[in-house]
Formats: sequence, structure tokens, C-alpha cells
Amino acid sequence: MNRSSSILRNGRSCPRRTRVLVTALGAWLISACALNPELNGEQAGAGINVTLTPIDVFGAGGTSTMLPGTGGVQLGYAAAVAASGGFIYVVDAASSALVRLDPARAEVHVLHPLKDPNTNGLHVSVDQVIEVVDRYNRAVVELDQSGWERRRFADSQLIPTPVDVTQTNWGSTVLVADGLSQRLAMFDAMSNPTGLFTATLSPVAVAASITAIAATVDSVFVLDVASREVTQLDLNGRPVSTYGEEALLAPVALAVDECRRVFVADGHPGGLFISSPEFYGTNTRAALPPEVVPAVTDLWIDGNTLYVAAGNLGVYMMAIDPPCMGP
Repeated sequence: MNRSSSILRNGRSCPRRTRVLVTALGAWLISACALNPELNGEQAGAGINVTLTPIDVFGAGGTSTMLPGTGGVQLGYAAAVAASGGFIYVVDAASSALVRLDPARAEVHVLHPLKDPNTNGLHVSVDQVIEVVDRYNRAVVELDQSGWERRRFADSQLIPTPVDVTQTNWGSTVLVADGLSQRLAMFDAMSNPTGLFTATLSPVAVAASITAIAATVDSVFVLDVASREVTQLDLNGRPVSTYGEEALLAPVALAVDECRRVFVADGHPGGLFISSPEFYGTNTRAALPPEVVPAVTDLWIDGNTLYVAAGNLGVYMMAIDPPCMGP
């Protein structure tokens, strides 16, 4: 893509350039000069001057808590993390599996083996439906709470190289980011659960290197590491705003809370980059433990708790202050 193109800069209504969008119906141009006020309405929540307070650490060398687990399984290298219902789910590259941590019982259970566990593509819904990227089979596998495979999302044309997965809040749609085609594909979760779901392209702004995605009630956020920015899209795939760019240094992970505060882990020693549609171009940093900053592999937010996957340091569980009070 021609990087002389761009869209709205942090909610400002006069872009310097125009970005080309690709849709399932064909290529067409959209001017992002006018911001839809309905998508940028203020939500009851909290500011972006965030303090992160460590709660606990799970995992490997030097951490405060070791979970022995069943069958001698122990968390070794946290490549991806998600949390729901009191459980923490981790793609553990050391054991080549998706594992579930139960902090209340101090247990680790292997849910699903992975031939290629080097992925940060993991999502867990509030009812604990799990989707994890299976890089070896070029698919996204959906599992139930016990680790049984429910269905598989795969399409050699639409997602030849899946890198991340999320669920949107319209119709329980599964959204998969592809690292090769640089696009998002939507899979209808109401299709035949035993077959390949019908997939349609999302009209996502073409990015140079999509590595992470997240969804809120009214937006999809896409992390593009090549341009060093996060693109916010509405539920029709239209661009709304971007965050980061010059402020981000080698971004690696993305999470967005219910107040649409955008958290990005990058190489900056100041900690996580934080911005929000509510603050129109303002951003800040939230400190992480110094040893964690260069080790982050993935981020996840559950309520007002941030989970940081940090490779061989394990998973850090941190309280977000001020908390999000919801829309």
C-alpha cells in the first residue's frame, strides 16, 4: 500500500491524505474527512492517565507464583493470554499447548495441543467459548470450556495466514486477521457448526502488517506494526480514527477496554501506550515492571484487570486505575 495515504488522526476531521479501502464488493475510495459523531460520542468511563498495580504473577523464572498443574504441566512461555470467568487462558509455547490456569485452585490444565504455538491469536468470550489460532493448520479452532473442538474456521483464500481472532458484538461474528493478505475476514457463528463457515471480507482499511485486533460494542481496532498505528473501524469496516504512529515504537500487542481506552505494548521504556477516542489526540503511558517491557507478547483486558503475557516471565495480572465504569 502507498503509505502516503491515511485517515483521521485521533479524531481530527481534516486528514492530510486518503486511504484506499478494500471491500468484498470491490475496490473503492472513501474520504475520511468527516467523522461520524455517533461513533465518537462520549462514554461514561475513566481517563487515560492510568496506573497499573500488580496483583499476581503466574509462570516461569523469577515470578511470585508457581502453578504445579496436572501431569507435571507448568506454564513455561506465555505467547498469548485471555481471561474469563475466573480462569486465565494461555498459549504456552514451552508445552506447545493452550492451557487454562485456575488461580483459585492453583492448577494448570492442558486444553488443546498446538503444533505451532508461536501465536498471540487467542480470544475467550464471556461464556468461555475459546478461539485460538492454529498456525500449523492455517485455521482458527473454536473450543468449549473443556477443550473439545466445536468447529474450525479455515479458508485458504481468505485467511492463508491467520494471526489473530476476536468476536464482535453484532451477531456473535468471529473476526479473523490475516497476516499475508492484510485483511480481516468475518465468519458467521450461526452457520453449520460442523462445516466451514461462509466468510466475507470486512472492508478494512488496507494495512501493511496486521498483527492484532480487538473489538468493542461499536468498533474494531486493528494494530498495524509496519505503520506503527492502531486503526479504529466502525462495525461496517469504515475508518473512524487512528492512534499512535509517531508515538509508538515497534508495537507488539493491543487491548481495548469497555471505555474504548486503547492499550498498546511497544518498545518504549515508559510502558504501555494509552489513548482513547474520548480524548481526541491525547495519549499517555502507563508503567509496567521494567523487566516486563521488552518481554510483552500479548495483552488482554477483563473488566478492570489487565493481563500481560510476557514470554518466559509468565503472565502478569494488573489492576487498572481509574477503572472503567462502562458506557
